[in-house]
Amino acid sequence: MSEKKLAGKVALVTGGARGLGRGYALRLAGLGADIAIIDRNLQAAEVYELERELSTAPTVVAECEALGVRAIGIEADLTDRAATDRAAADVVARLGRLDIAVCNAGGGVVTFADERTPDPGANETVDVVTTGTPSNCSEEMLSRVLDINIRTCMYTCMAVTPHMKKQGGGKIVNVSSTAGLDARGGYHPYGTAKAAIIHYTRALAQELGPDNINVNAIAPGVIITGRLGDRPHMINDIPLRRQGTIEDCAKVVEFLVTDLSDYVTGRTIAIDGGLLR
Repeated sequence: MSEKKLAGKVALVTGGARGLGRGYALRLAGLGADIAIIDRNLQAAEVYELERELSTAPTVVAECEALGVRAIGIEADLTDRAATDRAAADVVARLGRLDIAVCNAGGGVVTFADERTPDPGANETVDVVTTGTPSNCSEEMLSRVLDINIRTCMYTCMAVTPHMKKQGGGKIVNVSSTAGLDARGGYHPYGTAKAAIIHYTRALAQELGPDNINVNAIAPGVIITGRLGDRPHMINDIPLRRQGTIEDCAKVVEFLVTDLSDYVTGRTIAIDGGLLR
């Protein structure tokens, strides 16, 4: 990453306080972009042991600054459209422009570990994940998972679009999942939300193409992160015979936010080692 392809650009990464979002932010910072991290909790990585081990500074903002770029962190509830609009406007006010948006916030989670009420003796580093099925899903679970996935994605895109139009263009990358491409998985309603992101990406690309704004999506598969950990039992199902890494995903994001993908829009790229057939 010696070439600063994104020097002079400003990139916004939602859900960037840890995990894949952190990886995207660091990759873009390494390419010279100034970084805005928007997360509901900028200290979210602290509850996951592997996330703490991966960190090279107290926050992702500090890690980006160490790469020689400007970086800011904003805590916001992206399920609230007005709050999301304010956060995007704050990025422009503080960093001067907004060229790239990576809409990464989300997860197949009802309650994240850092949201849990302390319970003596319980494992507080474990998320409460979805257990609903297509024919039987609680209202609470459905609302939460749809809110933190499709609603945050849509509101972020809506918030950044006016700024990109004003400056003559931009790049948006929405983060879906292979769960949104393959209905055989049992991770409902997460898969439904991620499938909606793919449809929304295609629709938004059609609308914003004349404004020189590229809109694409990525669909990560089995990726090792500090929150999800290692899943070696799945390796034999993956043609490349390994799990994906954060860097595997960050490289595709790099492609989609640089001039390498100037004639690509409305597409979803699966990053899954060939898992989907």
